[in-house]
Amino acid sequence: MTKKVIFRADGSSTAGLGHLYRLFSLVETVKNTLEFVFITHETSTNSVIPEEYNTVIIPKEINTLDEADWLQANFSSKEYIIIADGYQFTSSYQKQIKSKGYSLIYIDDLAKEHIYADVVINHSPYIQEKHYKKEVYSKLALGTKFALLRPLFLKAAKKNRAVKELDSAFVCFGGADPFHLTLKAVQALLLFENFKSIHVVLGAAYLDEEIFNLEEKYGRKIKIYRNLSEKKLIETMEQCNFAIAPASTILYELCCVQMPIFSGFYVDNQELIYKGFLNHKAIFEGGNMENYQVSDFVNGLKIIFENKEFNSQLEAQKILFDDKITKRHLDLIKSLC
Repeated sequence: MTKKVIFRADGSSTAGLGHLYRLFSLVETVKNTLEFVFITHETSTNSVIPEEYNTVIIPKEINTLDEADWLQANFSSKEYIIIADGYQFTSSYQKQIKSKGYSLIYIDDLAKEHIYADVVINHSPYIQEKHYKKEVYSKLALGTKFALLRPLFLKAAKKNRAVKELDSAFVCFGGADPFHLTLKAVQALLLFENFKSIHVVLGAAYLDEEIFNLEEKYGRKIKIYRNLSEKKLIETMEQCNFAIAPASTILYELCCVQMPIFSGFYVDNQELIYKGFLNHKAIFEGGNMENYQVSDFVNGLKIIFENKEFNSQLEAQKILFDDKITKRHLDLIKSLC
């Protein structure tokens, strides 16, 4: 009997929505092949989960320590495997899940936990096997050949693109943007006359109202989007020939579309991804953006404009992603079902 798949992740205005969106990419990979259920906590920002997904909510009173027992009571390990993405799924959580008889795939980006999962996926181009401590049976699926990307972005990665000038910018700093980097980046871009349009994508957890005041003031130049579908997001990216974004899932997606990107990190889980893309010369160096001000974005943009050769960066982006990513993920999941 082929097992069904439990997808397990949470998201919030403080923790961001990246864990949810990464699992959405795997749902899209398996949904026409395997039965699945998407499980998230009652405290999570669940409005972003697609309505067509079979979704189950973990009650508020169930904490991470109780979760394995709750899962066992509701979903038999004889019928389900688990794919989990989130920092709460530590070594002890993984041991608990394994003790209940589940096969477990853990989506990771820190390489700090001892791995008890059957498989760990870490799609950072920086990470190597030597960075992990794991059980003998644990398998590693590392690098951009296991990139967690939705189908339309994988399709876009097959195309060739060239950029001759920078005049249309894309800005996105994730679902929450706790350091107001979206606003600062847009304020910096407004100081450069060559940008005729600035496309700003906000997540469901974004709370800063000041960006809308800028849109009202510069209505002909700034366009703000929220809660975009995969199709609309890729269409918006394709209108742009430059981007400012952190080293999170959005960076992978932008590299698939191919354009010069000014990127950095502001939380731990982004740093290794950032180092990997920088080592491959696929992005412009932004470094740690946690304390960035408008002037920091301005200085970075000035350096980029002095660099007239953008297409070598696009070539570097293109070689990171091949046409077998979907098959690799599907084979990996099926091997446990």
